[in-house]
Amino acid sequence: MLSKKLILPSLATLLLFNGHLIAEETTEEKTEASIDGHVSVRSREMDPAKRERMQNLRAQQRDDEESDGKADAQHALRRARNKMTTSGSQFMLAPRHMARPQLTLAAYAFPINCHWLTSIADNNRSLELEDGSHWEVSPSDAYILRNWRREDSLVITPNYSWLSGYDYFITNKSTNSYVKANLYVGPVAFGPYSHWIVDIDYFGGHVFLENQMIWCINPQDSYVLKDWAVNDHVIFGLYDSWFSPYDHILINVNMDDHIRVKQY
Repeated sequence: MLSKKLILPSLATLLLFNGHLIAEETTEEKTEASIDGHVSVRSREMDPAKRERMQNLRAQQRDDEESDGKADAQHALRRARNKMTTSGSQFMLAPRHMARPQLTLAAYAFPINCHWLTSIADNNRSLELEDGSHWEVSPSDAYILRNWRREDSLVITPNYSWLSGYDYFITNKSTNSYVKANLYVGPVAFGPYSHWIVDIDYFGGHVFLENQMIWCINPQDSYVLKDWAVNDHVIFGLYDSWFSPYDHILINVNMDDHIRVKQY
């Protein structure tokens, strides 16, 4: 009985100490998504009904694009294979079995549309890009990051799956593998590798960036552009649809959404 009286208070103290540590870890996890000097993701909230409408519309539009272009699919595949054989590149955008040749060329001809890896979390649950942005990786894809290395070249593409909880794919061009991911810490505000909006032509559908690039938006995304503002930070990605002329995306960090664009 005496030993039990001595053991129980010790156990209570230990549990209290562990509870304190867990509370600290939880607090750290909650505040991790807000880093000084970085742009806050979703600092302006889109109307929830509008966001749901956007997600449903894009999933349907992707299905329609692929259905409309079905007759030309074999021709597109032949062109892609010929171009990739000529270039010697085996890079493929997720989750396609073969990327459009225009996208493959854009990834190499316009480095601004590519990113590079700067770090991976110890638990393989997140990664950081050159602009300082942090991306949460799906737990089911964490094992893939074991083969990724610092300075690997990465490409971001949208994930329009009806069921996925992750908005983007990040494809590693060096390993030809990809993960599903969500943006949870924005890039360094006005940093050397960051990009931001300096002007918007809402009527004509054009976005002007600090690096003098001008992007023409897909008219189907004009309702999304209405919520964007000057000084919003953007991250470049590629739109990997087979047949759309709008072959890039601009991810708005402040709104946590994106529009499909082509270079003007």
